[in-house]
Formats: sequence, C-alpha cells, structure tokens
Amino acid sequence: MDPITIVIADDIVNTREDIKRLLFFEEDIKVVGEAGDGEEAVRVAQELKPDVVLMDINMPGLDGISATEIIAERVPQTAVVIISIQGEQEYIRKAMAAGASDYLLKPFTSQELADTIRRVNEKVKRRQGTLLRLQEKPEAAPPGKVVVIFGTKGGVGRTTLTCNLAVALAQEFRKRVAVVDLDVAGGDVALLFNLNLPGSITELAREPELNKEIVEGYTAAHLTGVKVLGVISSREEDHADLAARVPEILEIVKEECDFLLVDTPPVLNAAVAQALDMADEILVVGGQDLPALRRLKADIEFLAAHQLGEKIRVVLNAFTEGGLKPADMERTLGLSFTGIIAADA
Repeated sequence: MDPITIVIADDIVNTREDIKRLLFFEEDIKVVGEAGDGEEAVRVAQELKPDVVLMDINMPGLDGISATEIIAERVPQTAVVIISIQGEQEYIRKAMAAGASDYLLKPFTSQELADTIRRVNEKVKRRQGTLLRLQEKPEAAPPGKVVVIFGTKGGVGRTTLTCNLAVALAQEFRKRVAVVDLDVAGGDVALLFNLNLPGSITELAREPELNKEIVEGYTAAHLTGVKVLGVISSREEDHADLAARVPEILEIVKEECDFLLVDTPPVLNAAVAQALDMADEILVVGGQDLPALRRLKADIEFLAAHQLGEKIRVVLNAFTEGGLKPADMERTLGLSFTGIIAADA
C-alpha cells in the first residue's frame, strides 16, 4: 500500500523539523515537501498533489486559512489539516469554512498527529470515491425483456392478450413497450391498435442493412406509447426473408424498450422458432375445452423437449365457470397456470 504523502507548511523551520521527527517512525506516512508560507504551500500542493497538507494557521503573507481555501479549490483531492495554538471556536469555524478537513491544536503527540492524518486521508478518499461514482455516466438501461406469446391452437386469444398486456405495461406500470407481430398471414396487432403502419416487417426483412433508424421507419406508436412493428394485412406478404432476420430485428427493437412482446401465428414456423430461442419468457396461451387442452399440453412438451422449459409461463385465456376446471387442467399439464384471464375481463 502506498504511504500517505504529506506536505508541511509552517513559517518556522524548527516546527517543520519537529513534525518530521514526530512522523519518522510512521511507516505509512511520508513527508514529500515543505513550505515556509501560504503562497509556497499552494504552489507545492499544486505541484506534488499530496494526500494531506499540514497547514499552520498563522503565516506571513498569505495566511493558512486563505491558503487552505485556494488549495481546496485547485487541488480538491488534497486534504488540509490546520495546525494552531488557538483553539477558539471562531478559528475552527473559519478553517472548516475554508475547506480544512480537520483542526489540530498545538502541542500534539506523535500519536495524535498520525491518527489525525490517517483519519483525514480516509475521509477524503471515501468522499472522492463517492464523487467519482456520482460523476460517472449512468449505465445504459438493460435491453428489454423479450416475451413471446405462443400457442399453436387458433382462437385462444393470443393477439388480444398481447395487446392488452402491452397497454397495461405501458399505462399502469409506465414501461416502454414494443410489440412485434410475426403472424405474416393474418396478424391483427396493428388493426387492434388502430394503427396505419408505415411499412411491413416483411419489407423490413428485405432491407440490405438494419439499424435503429431503419427499424423505427417501419414502426408506429399508439397513443398509449406502445410501439408496433407488424404486418399490413392489405398487402400480400412475402416472408421468405423474415426468419433469417428475426434475431437481428428483435435485438434492435429490444434495445429501445423495457418489454418486447412478440405475437406469433398458430403455427410453428422458422420465424417463430427464432423468436422462441431469443425469448426471456414464453407465454403459452390455452383455452378451456378439451381440444385446446390437448394442444396446450403438446405445445408445452414441444418447448420442454427443445430446452425451453424454464421459459414457459402458462396462461389460461377466456376462462368461464362452465368449462374445464383449472385445477384439473393443471394436473393434466403438470404445470400451474401463471395467469387465468376471465372471458369478460
């Protein structure tokens, strides 16, 4: 560990020598400079940048209080300990107001001097560490959580669930939310949000290069703040290039949001597979009848077989009292429902 470096500022040579003798046996403290007046103390402090200046309060010309004030401004990493025979509160108050870290009354023992130096040095180092942390640039916000809404059974309400979840996250929890619609054959996310998209995700996939600005050019924002990237149902969608670009597109979108919700078609295609691999969570949506339960179980087993089981969150949508009981369904699935959404919700 480096020693604590000291500059002694006192107009009396014998006093400086006495202080050096008091510190001679302190292995962690090293005197690196001396000054005979306030102006020299400032100059030496600026040049050597010691850890601590021991400053006599009464010196000719620039006094110790004034010199302390200048050092505190020009060399803020250096602590100043005022040394004086005057213990009146007014002197102490002036010293502290000038920026001194401590006030030591003469005469003092070697132990008192060394303890003061160590205490002041530690205090200043802690303060500097705090200031450095405050001045650091804040860390970039972590990229958004990718939530894929999945299920190969049609009519279970994936898209409605996706849109309602997006609005709730944006309005109730004040999150930045984006929705990507991968149902190129019949995606209705833009329709449910009543948005006219400037372009389709399939057209975006054919762009030679992708970046934030290009992706935003295909995105529309809802009045709730939810951003949507999807398909334009009036156009014939050529999605041959989409699967290969899904990872790149989702990576760009998630950098700008807290939650990225990915709506999927009721089929497992290459684009959906890419999204599932990127997902932090997969909401597997099921209905309450027997065919829906059978498909839901098959979807869960498929995901588990492809090492995606830890991402699964099962949601029972459009629940009614007249359908299968959730407890019975959970026993069949071997999983508990993360959420049960009533049909009239």
